[in-house]
Amino acid sequence: MRYLSVLLLILCTGPLAANCVTPSDYHGVVKLSAQQVVIVHRAKTDAGPGYQEMLIRLLPVFEDPEYAPAELTWVITLPAKPLRYDLAQQQALKAGPELHEGLFQLARGQWADRSQFEWPSWLPSNMTERPMESASNVIMNEPDVQVGPYTITPVRTLGNDAAAELNQYLQAHGYPAVPGYSSRYFREADFTYLCVRVTPGQGRANLAGRLDLPPLVVGFETDEPYVPLRFSSELGDFALDLTLVTDKPLDTETFADRRKLLKALSRGYVQLVNLYTLKPLPEQLADALGERAKAADPAHWYVNRIQSQGVNPATENGTPGLQGWDEDLFFRIGGTQDELPGFWYYADQDIPFLERLFREHAMAVFFGAGLLFFASLFIKTRINRKRVQQQAKAND
Repeated sequence: MRYLSVLLLILCTGPLAANCVTPSDYHGVVKLSAQQVVIVHRAKTDAGPGYQEMLIRLLPVFEDPEYAPAELTWVITLPAKPLRYDLAQQQALKAGPELHEGLFQLARGQWADRSQFEWPSWLPSNMTERPMESASNVIMNEPDVQVGPYTITPVRTLGNDAAAELNQYLQAHGYPAVPGYSSRYFREADFTYLCVRVTPGQGRANLAGRLDLPPLVVGFETDEPYVPLRFSSELGDFALDLTLVTDKPLDTETFADRRKLLKALSRGYVQLVNLYTLKPLPEQLADALGERAKAADPAHWYVNRIQSQGVNPATENGTPGLQGWDEDLFFRIGGTQDELPGFWYYADQDIPFLERLFREHAMAVFFGAGLLFFASLFIKTRINRKRVQQQAKAND
């Protein structure tokens, strides 16, 4: 817990309107090369609100590696007061993307195993499936670097009071205050802040070299999965690897909008949304979570992933793209209509041979039966029409 506090304080220093804040006497530039996030979200119930635990890791870089600040503070915006925070192993952060990749490969295999049909060439091209493409990992896994203990300080007051307390905290530790325009949205939406301070390891004067921070776990209540991005607008264009694990399917329309907003990499013409597993969470991921996040495994864990090589490109007038967002990044919860068709996708469920045969070829059976029905109806209509014409001639 003590180490976590140090991390939060370090991240609160740096450029104005950024979540990586450096001390006032540091005149260099800090940028963000990448951000990795794994979210586990439990939907709200009659018994209480929704709850989220977020594993998050930043990869900040300094413009001049030889000229680095003595410390750094990471400010994390939250839509509610933090209820849990801890450190996680790198393997826990990898477990989310690996879970999605496994389900994605299963889905590709189950789609390929079904009966195939070639659409006629005269049909519109947007009705034909295109081959799936592979998307490269936008974040490289690199060896851990010891950067010293972390200190986490939650600013628990909401709204205007939280912004005032944040500035009071920053200035008390030698950091510049956050200007009002950069925190207006978070004040009006009653956000709270979590400050993580990062200091050099023993025997080191500053944070020179690659700052490879371990994943941080933060738990808080929210009815919709949330990703803190907007407060990072001054850190340049950075990559994002986001995995969402939820006990309810995400709204597919909203998810498509978020993919477009984040300039997500595509893995094919058909986007597979709400892949699910019937198994418990991977052990490495579950070990990093609190009891509230992993209690009572649902029937399905839905897994979605977004990879982007740059979520904050400059606009035509030169301002960072995130500054133009009206709100920060939330994902809407969907319903049964947002689930993948069950006639061909059965995830990692172990099903009998006959059921698998039906799932793989149900479409072929239904298509063939429908084609046979319409063909027989067409033939019967022609026969009846010919019979009527013959009767009419006979009556004449």
